[in-house]
Amino acid sequence: MQFSEKTLTILKNFSTINQSIVLNSGSELKTISPQKTVMAMASIEDTIPSQAVIYDLSRFLSVYSLYENPEIDFGEKNFVISDGRRKTKYVYADISMVISAPEKEINIPNPDVEVMVEWKDLQSVLKASGVLQLPEIAFVGRDGKCYLSAIDSSNPTADTFGVEIGETHDDFSLIIKTENIKLMPNDYKVSLSSKGISKFEAESVTYFIAVDSKSTYKKG
Repeated sequence: MQFSEKTLTILKNFSTINQSIVLNSGSELKTISPQKTVMAMASIEDTIPSQAVIYDLSRFLSVYSLYENPEIDFGEKNFVISDGRRKTKYVYADISMVISAPEKEINIPNPDVEVMVEWKDLQSVLKASGVLQLPEIAFVGRDGKCYLSAIDSSNPTADTFGVEIGETHDDFSLIIKTENIKLMPNDYKVSLSSKGISKFEAESVTYFIAVDSKSTYKKG
């Protein structure tokens, strides 16, 4: 089989969340950060034939990129990547060596806040957080408006940057550490719970990201 460009793009993104991954048979990829603060899942157009464990996903992708038109065979203990006369045997890791995503899906049955976020707005807030050295982003509800802001919740006198993204009847500040925002470029439907979890959902990829315990929510 060959990995599509879309699948390779997803794998590259997932390598920023966890250096390792367990590929399970089927057409879904999952990963979870070692701190278990980010989990991601994606539907792919390829079908993985059998389980394979990769300890260093970035290294694997670099090996795969050595080939112009690679074919990959899933063996019992290793991949065989080939293209004409060239061939690489890439040995699977033991599953005990990696942190793998749970099979059970995370649900947010009654989110406190639901809002659509355009990628350009999310990108601008993340860029501002870097420029202003702010370690968090927050979904903030006040005066009937919902904002996406770059903040430092530990410093009330710190600079902030925000963009209006919707309307709300509630008052809240739902905080996510910027280091946990490792998203593919997409517009997202975002669902947030004050109980500590958020969901960023796009067409073929979904991220579950921890909401900081310093967050506040008051229903209007």
